[in-house]
Amino acid sequence: MTFVDQWQTWHADRETAVSAPGGDLTLTGTHWLMGRTEIDGIPGTWWADGTDVRVSGAEGLLVGGVPTAEGLLRPDQRLMVGDVELKIIRRGADVAVRTYDPHAPAVRRFAGIDAFGPDPAWVVAAEFTPADADQTVRTEHSHSDRLVDYPVVGTFAFTVGGQHAELVALYTGHEGEAHLTFRDATSGRESYGAARFLFLPLPAAAGPVTLDFNRVTLPPCAFSDAFICPLPPPGNVLPFAVRAGERAVL
Repeated sequence: MTFVDQWQTWHADRETAVSAPGGDLTLTGTHWLMGRTEIDGIPGTWWADGTDVRVSGAEGLLVGGVPTAEGLLRPDQRLMVGDVELKIIRRGADVAVRTYDPHAPAVRRFAGIDAFGPDPAWVVAAEFTPADADQTVRTEHSHSDRLVDYPVVGTFAFTVGGQHAELVALYTGHEGEAHLTFRDATSGRESYGAARFLFLPLPAAAGPVTLDFNRVTLPPCAFSDAFICPLPPPGNVLPFAVRAGERAVL
Protein backbone atom coordinates (compact mmCIF):
# COMPACT_ATOMS: atom_id res chain seq x y z
CA MET A 1 0.00 0.00 0.00
CA THR A 2 1.43 3.40 -0.98
CA PHE A 3 1.85 6.39 1.33
CA VAL A 4 -1.20 8.02 -0.26
CA ASP A 5 -3.27 4.82 0.01
CA GLN A 6 -2.41 4.50 3.71
CA TRP A 7 -3.41 8.10 4.35
CA GLN A 8 -6.69 7.75 2.43
CA THR A 9 -7.57 4.66 4.48
CA TRP A 10 -6.78 6.55 7.70
CA HIS A 11 -8.86 9.53 6.56
CA ALA A 12 -11.85 7.36 5.64
CA ASP A 13 -11.64 5.60 9.00
CA ARG A 14 -11.63 8.99 10.77
CA GLU A 15 -14.79 10.11 8.95
CA THR A 16 -16.49 6.84 9.86
CA ALA A 17 -15.44 7.05 13.52
CA VAL A 18 -16.64 10.60 14.21
CA SER A 19 -20.09 9.92 12.77
CA ALA A 20 -20.58 6.43 14.25
CA PRO A 21 -22.60 5.86 17.46
CA GLY A 22 -20.53 7.28 20.31
CA GLY A 23 -18.47 9.36 17.86
CA ASP A 24 -17.60 13.01 18.34
CA LEU A 25 -20.50 14.26 16.20
CA THR A 26 -23.03 12.49 18.43
CA LEU A 27 -22.14 14.36 21.66
CA THR A 28 -25.15 16.48 22.59
CA GLY A 29 -24.29 17.50 26.14
CA THR A 30 -21.70 17.53 28.92
CA HIS A 31 -23.57 17.79 32.22
CA TRP A 32 -21.41 18.73 35.22
CA LEU A 33 -22.74 17.29 38.45
CA MET A 34 -22.74 20.20 40.88
CA GLY A 35 -25.03 18.76 43.51
CA ARG A 36 -28.12 16.78 42.53
CA THR A 37 -28.66 17.28 38.82
CA GLU A 38 -31.42 16.51 36.34
CA ILE A 39 -30.33 15.98 32.75
CA ASP A 40 -32.64 17.17 30.01
CA GLY A 41 -34.18 14.20 28.18
CA ILE A 42 -32.61 11.64 30.54
CA PRO A 43 -34.55 10.12 33.46
CA GLY A 44 -33.42 10.32 37.05
CA THR A 45 -31.49 12.52 39.44
CA TRP A 46 -27.71 12.34 39.17
CA TRP A 47 -24.94 13.37 41.55
CA ALA A 48 -21.23 12.82 42.08
CA ASP A 49 -20.09 10.26 44.65
CA GLY A 50 -16.31 10.55 44.76
CA THR A 51 -15.04 9.64 41.30
CA ASP A 52 -18.23 7.72 40.52
CA VAL A 53 -21.83 8.81 39.97
CA ARG A 54 -24.96 7.93 41.88
CA VAL A 55 -28.41 7.99 40.31
CA SER A 56 -31.98 7.52 41.51
CA GLY A 57 -35.33 7.39 39.72
CA ALA A 58 -33.71 6.56 36.37
CA GLU A 59 -36.46 4.42 34.88
CA GLY A 60 -35.30 3.14 31.48
CA LEU A 61 -31.57 3.28 32.27
CA LEU A 62 -29.61 0.18 31.24
CA VAL A 63 -26.26 -0.50 32.90
CA GLY A 64 -24.40 -3.17 30.97
CA GLY A 65 -27.76 -4.15 29.49
CA VAL A 66 -29.42 -4.52 32.92
CA PRO A 67 -32.28 -2.18 33.93
CA THR A 68 -30.99 -0.04 36.80
CA ALA A 69 -33.18 2.73 38.16
CA GLU A 70 -30.82 3.62 40.98
CA GLY A 71 -27.35 2.81 42.23
CA LEU A 72 -23.66 3.67 41.96
CA LEU A 73 -22.29 3.97 38.44
CA ARG A 74 -18.65 3.71 37.36
CA PRO A 75 -16.96 5.33 34.35
CA ASP A 76 -16.16 1.93 32.81
CA GLN A 77 -19.80 0.80 32.66
CA ARG A 78 -21.90 1.00 29.49
CA LEU A 79 -24.91 3.21 30.18
CA MET A 80 -27.83 3.50 27.75
CA VAL A 81 -31.22 5.20 27.69
CA GLY A 82 -32.89 4.12 24.49
CA ASP A 83 -30.43 4.92 21.68
CA VAL A 84 -28.60 7.50 23.79
CA GLU A 85 -25.29 6.43 25.34
CA LEU A 86 -24.11 8.04 28.56
CA LYS A 87 -20.46 8.33 29.60
CA ILE A 88 -19.08 9.44 32.96
CA ILE A 89 -16.01 11.66 32.74
CA ARG A 90 -13.77 13.28 35.31
CA ARG A 91 -11.82 16.51 34.86
CA GLY A 92 -9.75 17.36 37.90
CA ALA A 93 -12.06 17.11 40.89
CA ASP A 94 -15.23 17.52 38.79
CA VAL A 95 -17.46 14.78 37.40
CA ALA A 96 -19.84 15.01 34.44
CA VAL A 97 -22.21 12.84 32.44
CA ARG A 98 -22.00 13.09 28.67
CA THR A 99 -24.87 12.21 26.34
CA TYR A 100 -24.23 10.73 22.89
CA ASP A 101 -27.20 10.63 20.51
CA PRO A 102 -26.61 8.76 17.22
CA HIS A 103 -29.45 10.81 15.69
CA ALA A 104 -27.94 14.19 16.63
CA PRO A 105 -28.43 16.96 14.03
CA ALA A 106 -24.66 17.22 13.56
CA VAL A 107 -24.59 13.64 12.27
CA ARG A 108 -27.27 14.39 9.68
CA ARG A 109 -25.42 17.52 8.51
CA PHE A 110 -22.01 15.86 8.30
CA ALA A 111 -20.47 15.84 4.81
CA GLY A 112 -16.95 14.78 5.68
CA ILE A 113 -13.69 16.18 7.03
CA ASP A 114 -11.80 18.63 4.83
CA ALA A 115 -8.06 17.92 4.91
CA PHE A 116 -4.85 18.94 3.23
CA GLY A 117 -3.63 16.41 0.70
CA PRO A 118 -1.14 13.80 1.97
CA ASP A 119 2.45 14.99 1.57
CA PRO A 120 5.54 12.98 2.57
CA ALA A 121 7.37 16.28 3.18
CA TRP A 122 5.29 16.62 6.37
CA VAL A 123 6.78 13.44 7.84
CA VAL A 124 9.30 15.31 9.96
CA ALA A 125 12.35 14.12 11.89
CA ALA A 126 12.26 15.30 15.52
CA GLU A 127 14.14 14.89 18.78
CA PHE A 128 12.27 13.88 21.92
CA THR A 129 13.32 15.10 25.36
CA PRO A 130 11.42 13.63 28.33
CA ALA A 131 10.02 16.04 30.90
CA ASP A 132 11.12 16.18 34.50
CA ALA A 133 9.07 14.07 36.88
CA ASP A 134 5.87 15.77 38.08
CA GLN A 135 6.16 18.61 35.53
CA THR A 136 2.76 20.08 34.65
CA VAL A 137 1.40 22.96 32.59
CA ARG A 138 -1.79 24.88 33.34
CA THR A 139 -3.97 24.65 30.27
CA GLU A 140 -7.02 26.58 29.09
CA HIS A 141 -9.90 24.87 27.29
CA SER A 142 -12.27 25.65 24.45
CA HIS A 143 -15.92 26.33 25.28
CA SER A 144 -15.05 26.62 28.98
CA ASP A 145 -13.27 28.72 31.58
CA ARG A 146 -11.72 25.60 33.10
CA LEU A 147 -8.01 25.50 33.85
CA VAL A 148 -6.42 22.06 34.21
CA ASP A 149 -2.86 21.19 35.20
CA TYR A 150 -1.88 18.46 32.72
CA PRO A 151 1.26 16.36 33.19
CA VAL A 152 3.96 17.19 30.64
CA VAL A 153 5.51 14.07 29.10
CA GLY A 154 8.22 15.81 27.11
CA THR A 155 9.19 18.09 24.25
CA PHE A 156 9.52 17.40 20.52
CA ALA A 157 12.04 19.61 18.71
CA PHE A 158 12.21 19.77 14.91
CA THR A 159 12.97 22.04 11.96
CA VAL A 160 10.70 22.97 9.05
CA GLY A 161 11.96 25.14 6.21
CA GLY A 162 14.93 26.24 8.26
CA GLN A 163 12.73 27.28 11.20
CA HIS A 164 13.34 25.55 14.52
CA ALA A 165 10.28 24.64 16.60
CA GLU A 166 9.50 22.86 19.83
CA LEU A 167 6.15 21.43 20.92
CA VAL A 168 5.32 20.46 24.49
CA ALA A 169 3.48 17.13 24.72
CA LEU A 170 0.83 16.47 27.37
CA TYR A 171 -0.61 13.41 29.05
CA THR A 172 -4.38 13.73 28.70
CA GLY A 173 -5.54 10.36 29.93
CA HIS A 174 -4.31 7.68 27.55
CA GLU A 175 -1.43 5.56 28.81
CA GLY A 176 1.59 5.43 26.55
CA GLU A 177 0.43 8.36 24.42
CA ALA A 178 1.82 11.84 23.85
CA HIS A 179 -0.69 14.57 22.98
CA LEU A 180 0.41 17.59 20.98
CA THR A 181 -2.13 20.42 20.88
CA PHE A 182 -0.94 23.32 18.73
CA ARG A 183 -1.78 26.22 16.47
CA ASP A 184 0.11 27.32 13.39
CA ALA A 185 -0.10 29.98 10.69
CA THR A 186 -3.12 28.22 9.10
CA SER A 187 -5.19 28.34 12.31
CA GLY A 188 -8.37 30.39 11.90
CA ARG A 189 -7.57 30.93 8.22
CA GLU A 190 -7.05 27.64 6.42
CA SER A 191 -7.80 25.32 9.35
CA TYR A 192 -9.83 25.14 12.56
CA GLY A 193 -8.88 28.07 14.75
CA ALA A 194 -8.84 26.80 18.34
CA ALA A 195 -6.20 24.10 17.93
CA ARG A 196 -5.34 20.91 16.12
CA PHE A 197 -4.11 17.68 17.67
CA LEU A 198 -1.39 15.17 16.93
CA PHE A 199 -1.29 11.96 18.97
CA LEU A 200 1.67 9.61 18.87
CA PRO A 201 3.14 6.80 20.95
CA LEU A 202 5.12 8.13 23.90
CA PRO A 203 8.81 7.39 23.23
CA ALA A 204 10.43 5.17 25.83
CA ALA A 205 13.50 7.41 26.06
CA ALA A 206 15.11 10.55 24.70
CA GLY A 207 16.17 10.39 21.09
CA PRO A 208 15.09 10.70 17.45
CA VAL A 209 11.45 10.20 16.50
CA THR A 210 9.20 10.95 13.54
CA LEU A 211 6.23 13.34 13.54
CA ASP A 212 3.73 12.67 10.75
CA PHE A 213 1.74 15.89 10.48
CA ASN A 214 -0.42 14.26 7.81
CA ARG A 215 -2.14 12.54 10.76
CA VAL A 216 -3.03 15.82 12.51
CA THR A 217 -6.68 15.71 13.60
CA LEU A 218 -9.35 18.21 14.45
CA PRO A 219 -10.09 18.32 18.18
CA PRO A 220 -13.42 16.91 19.38
CA CYS A 221 -14.68 20.47 20.00
CA ALA A 222 -14.62 21.02 16.23
CA PHE A 223 -17.41 18.44 15.96
CA SER A 224 -19.51 19.38 19.01
CA ASP A 225 -19.66 22.48 21.22
CA ALA A 226 -20.37 20.14 24.15
CA PHE A 227 -16.71 19.10 24.23
CA ILE A 228 -14.06 21.04 26.09
CA CYS A 229 -10.65 20.59 24.49
CA PRO A 230 -7.20 21.52 25.79
CA LEU A 231 -5.86 24.57 23.97
CA PRO A 232 -2.17 24.92 23.11
CA PRO A 233 0.07 25.49 26.12
CA PRO A 234 2.44 28.47 25.97
CA GLY A 235 4.95 27.93 23.20
CA ASN A 236 2.83 25.53 21.15
CA VAL A 237 2.00 28.15 18.52
CA LEU A 238 4.09 27.54 15.41
CA PRO A 239 5.15 30.58 13.36
CA PHE A 240 4.84 28.72 10.05
CA ALA A 241 1.94 27.08 8.21
CA VAL A 242 1.39 23.37 8.72
CA ARG A 243 -0.50 22.54 5.53
CA ALA A 244 -1.07 18.93 6.51
CA GLY A 245 -3.75 16.95 8.30
CA GLU A 246 -7.38 17.78 8.93
CA ARG A 247 -8.65 21.31 8.30
CA ALA A 248 -12.37 21.61 9.05
CA VAL A 249 -15.68 19.79 9.41
CA LEU A 250 -17.77 19.86 6.25
